[in-house]
Amino acid sequence: MNAKPQDKERKPMTEEAVDDAEFAEDAEFFEDAETNGMRRKSGTTESEATAGDDPDEEALNGEILEGAEEGEAERDDKEAIQNRYLRLNADFDNFRKRTQKEKEDWSRYASQRIVEKLLPVIDNLDAAAIAVANAGEESRNVADGYLMIHKQLTDILSHEGLTEIPALDKSFDPNVHEAVMTVSLAEGQAENQVVVVLRKGYMFKDKVLRPAMVQVAKST
Repeated sequence: MNAKPQDKERKPMTEEAVDDAEFAEDAEFFEDAETNGMRRKSGTTESEATAGDDPDEEALNGEILEGAEEGEAERDDKEAIQNRYLRLNADFDNFRKRTQKEKEDWSRYASQRIVEKLLPVIDNLDAAAIAVANAGEESRNVADGYLMIHKQLTDILSHEGLTEIPALDKSFDPNVHEAVMTVSLAEGQAENQVVVVLRKGYMFKDKVLRPAMVQVAKST
């Protein structure tokens, strides 16, 4: 059998070689420390310094950014929907109030047309009432019956909201009076005083159904 060659005997390191090796290790240590210090000053670590070179991390950052944009768009959509809902709710509330008011007005003035048509009838009844007031004893029963019917009709219309506009001896009011003639101011009369009522005027609830037709005193 061939004998294994004996290992060459290692020569011991000289003192200068040992110093050179230790110096090299110290230099490498200080170089690493300086590099890490510069990274810390710049706010990055070694892993952060190489992060930009990682395609997986770039993709993850892109997904995070895209998710944030989608979340912001979703919040904007929710806000727009909420604002639209509030506007629609306000519009519906206004429509409901307007419809309710129209319904109340219709109910309040539903009988206005029929009452207005009865005004000429009331005029004739008023004229007849004046005539029968001067009737003789033989016609008294007929006159009393007529006056009772006249009162019954006026009471019904009054209950519906018909009221006579005060006019005689009142100061002329163009909102409720219609002056068709002026007369000279007589003693005891005031300027613009209504001295004669030619046709009665009426209010229906809070509306002027027909102004009073009057004569007004005026100074010459």
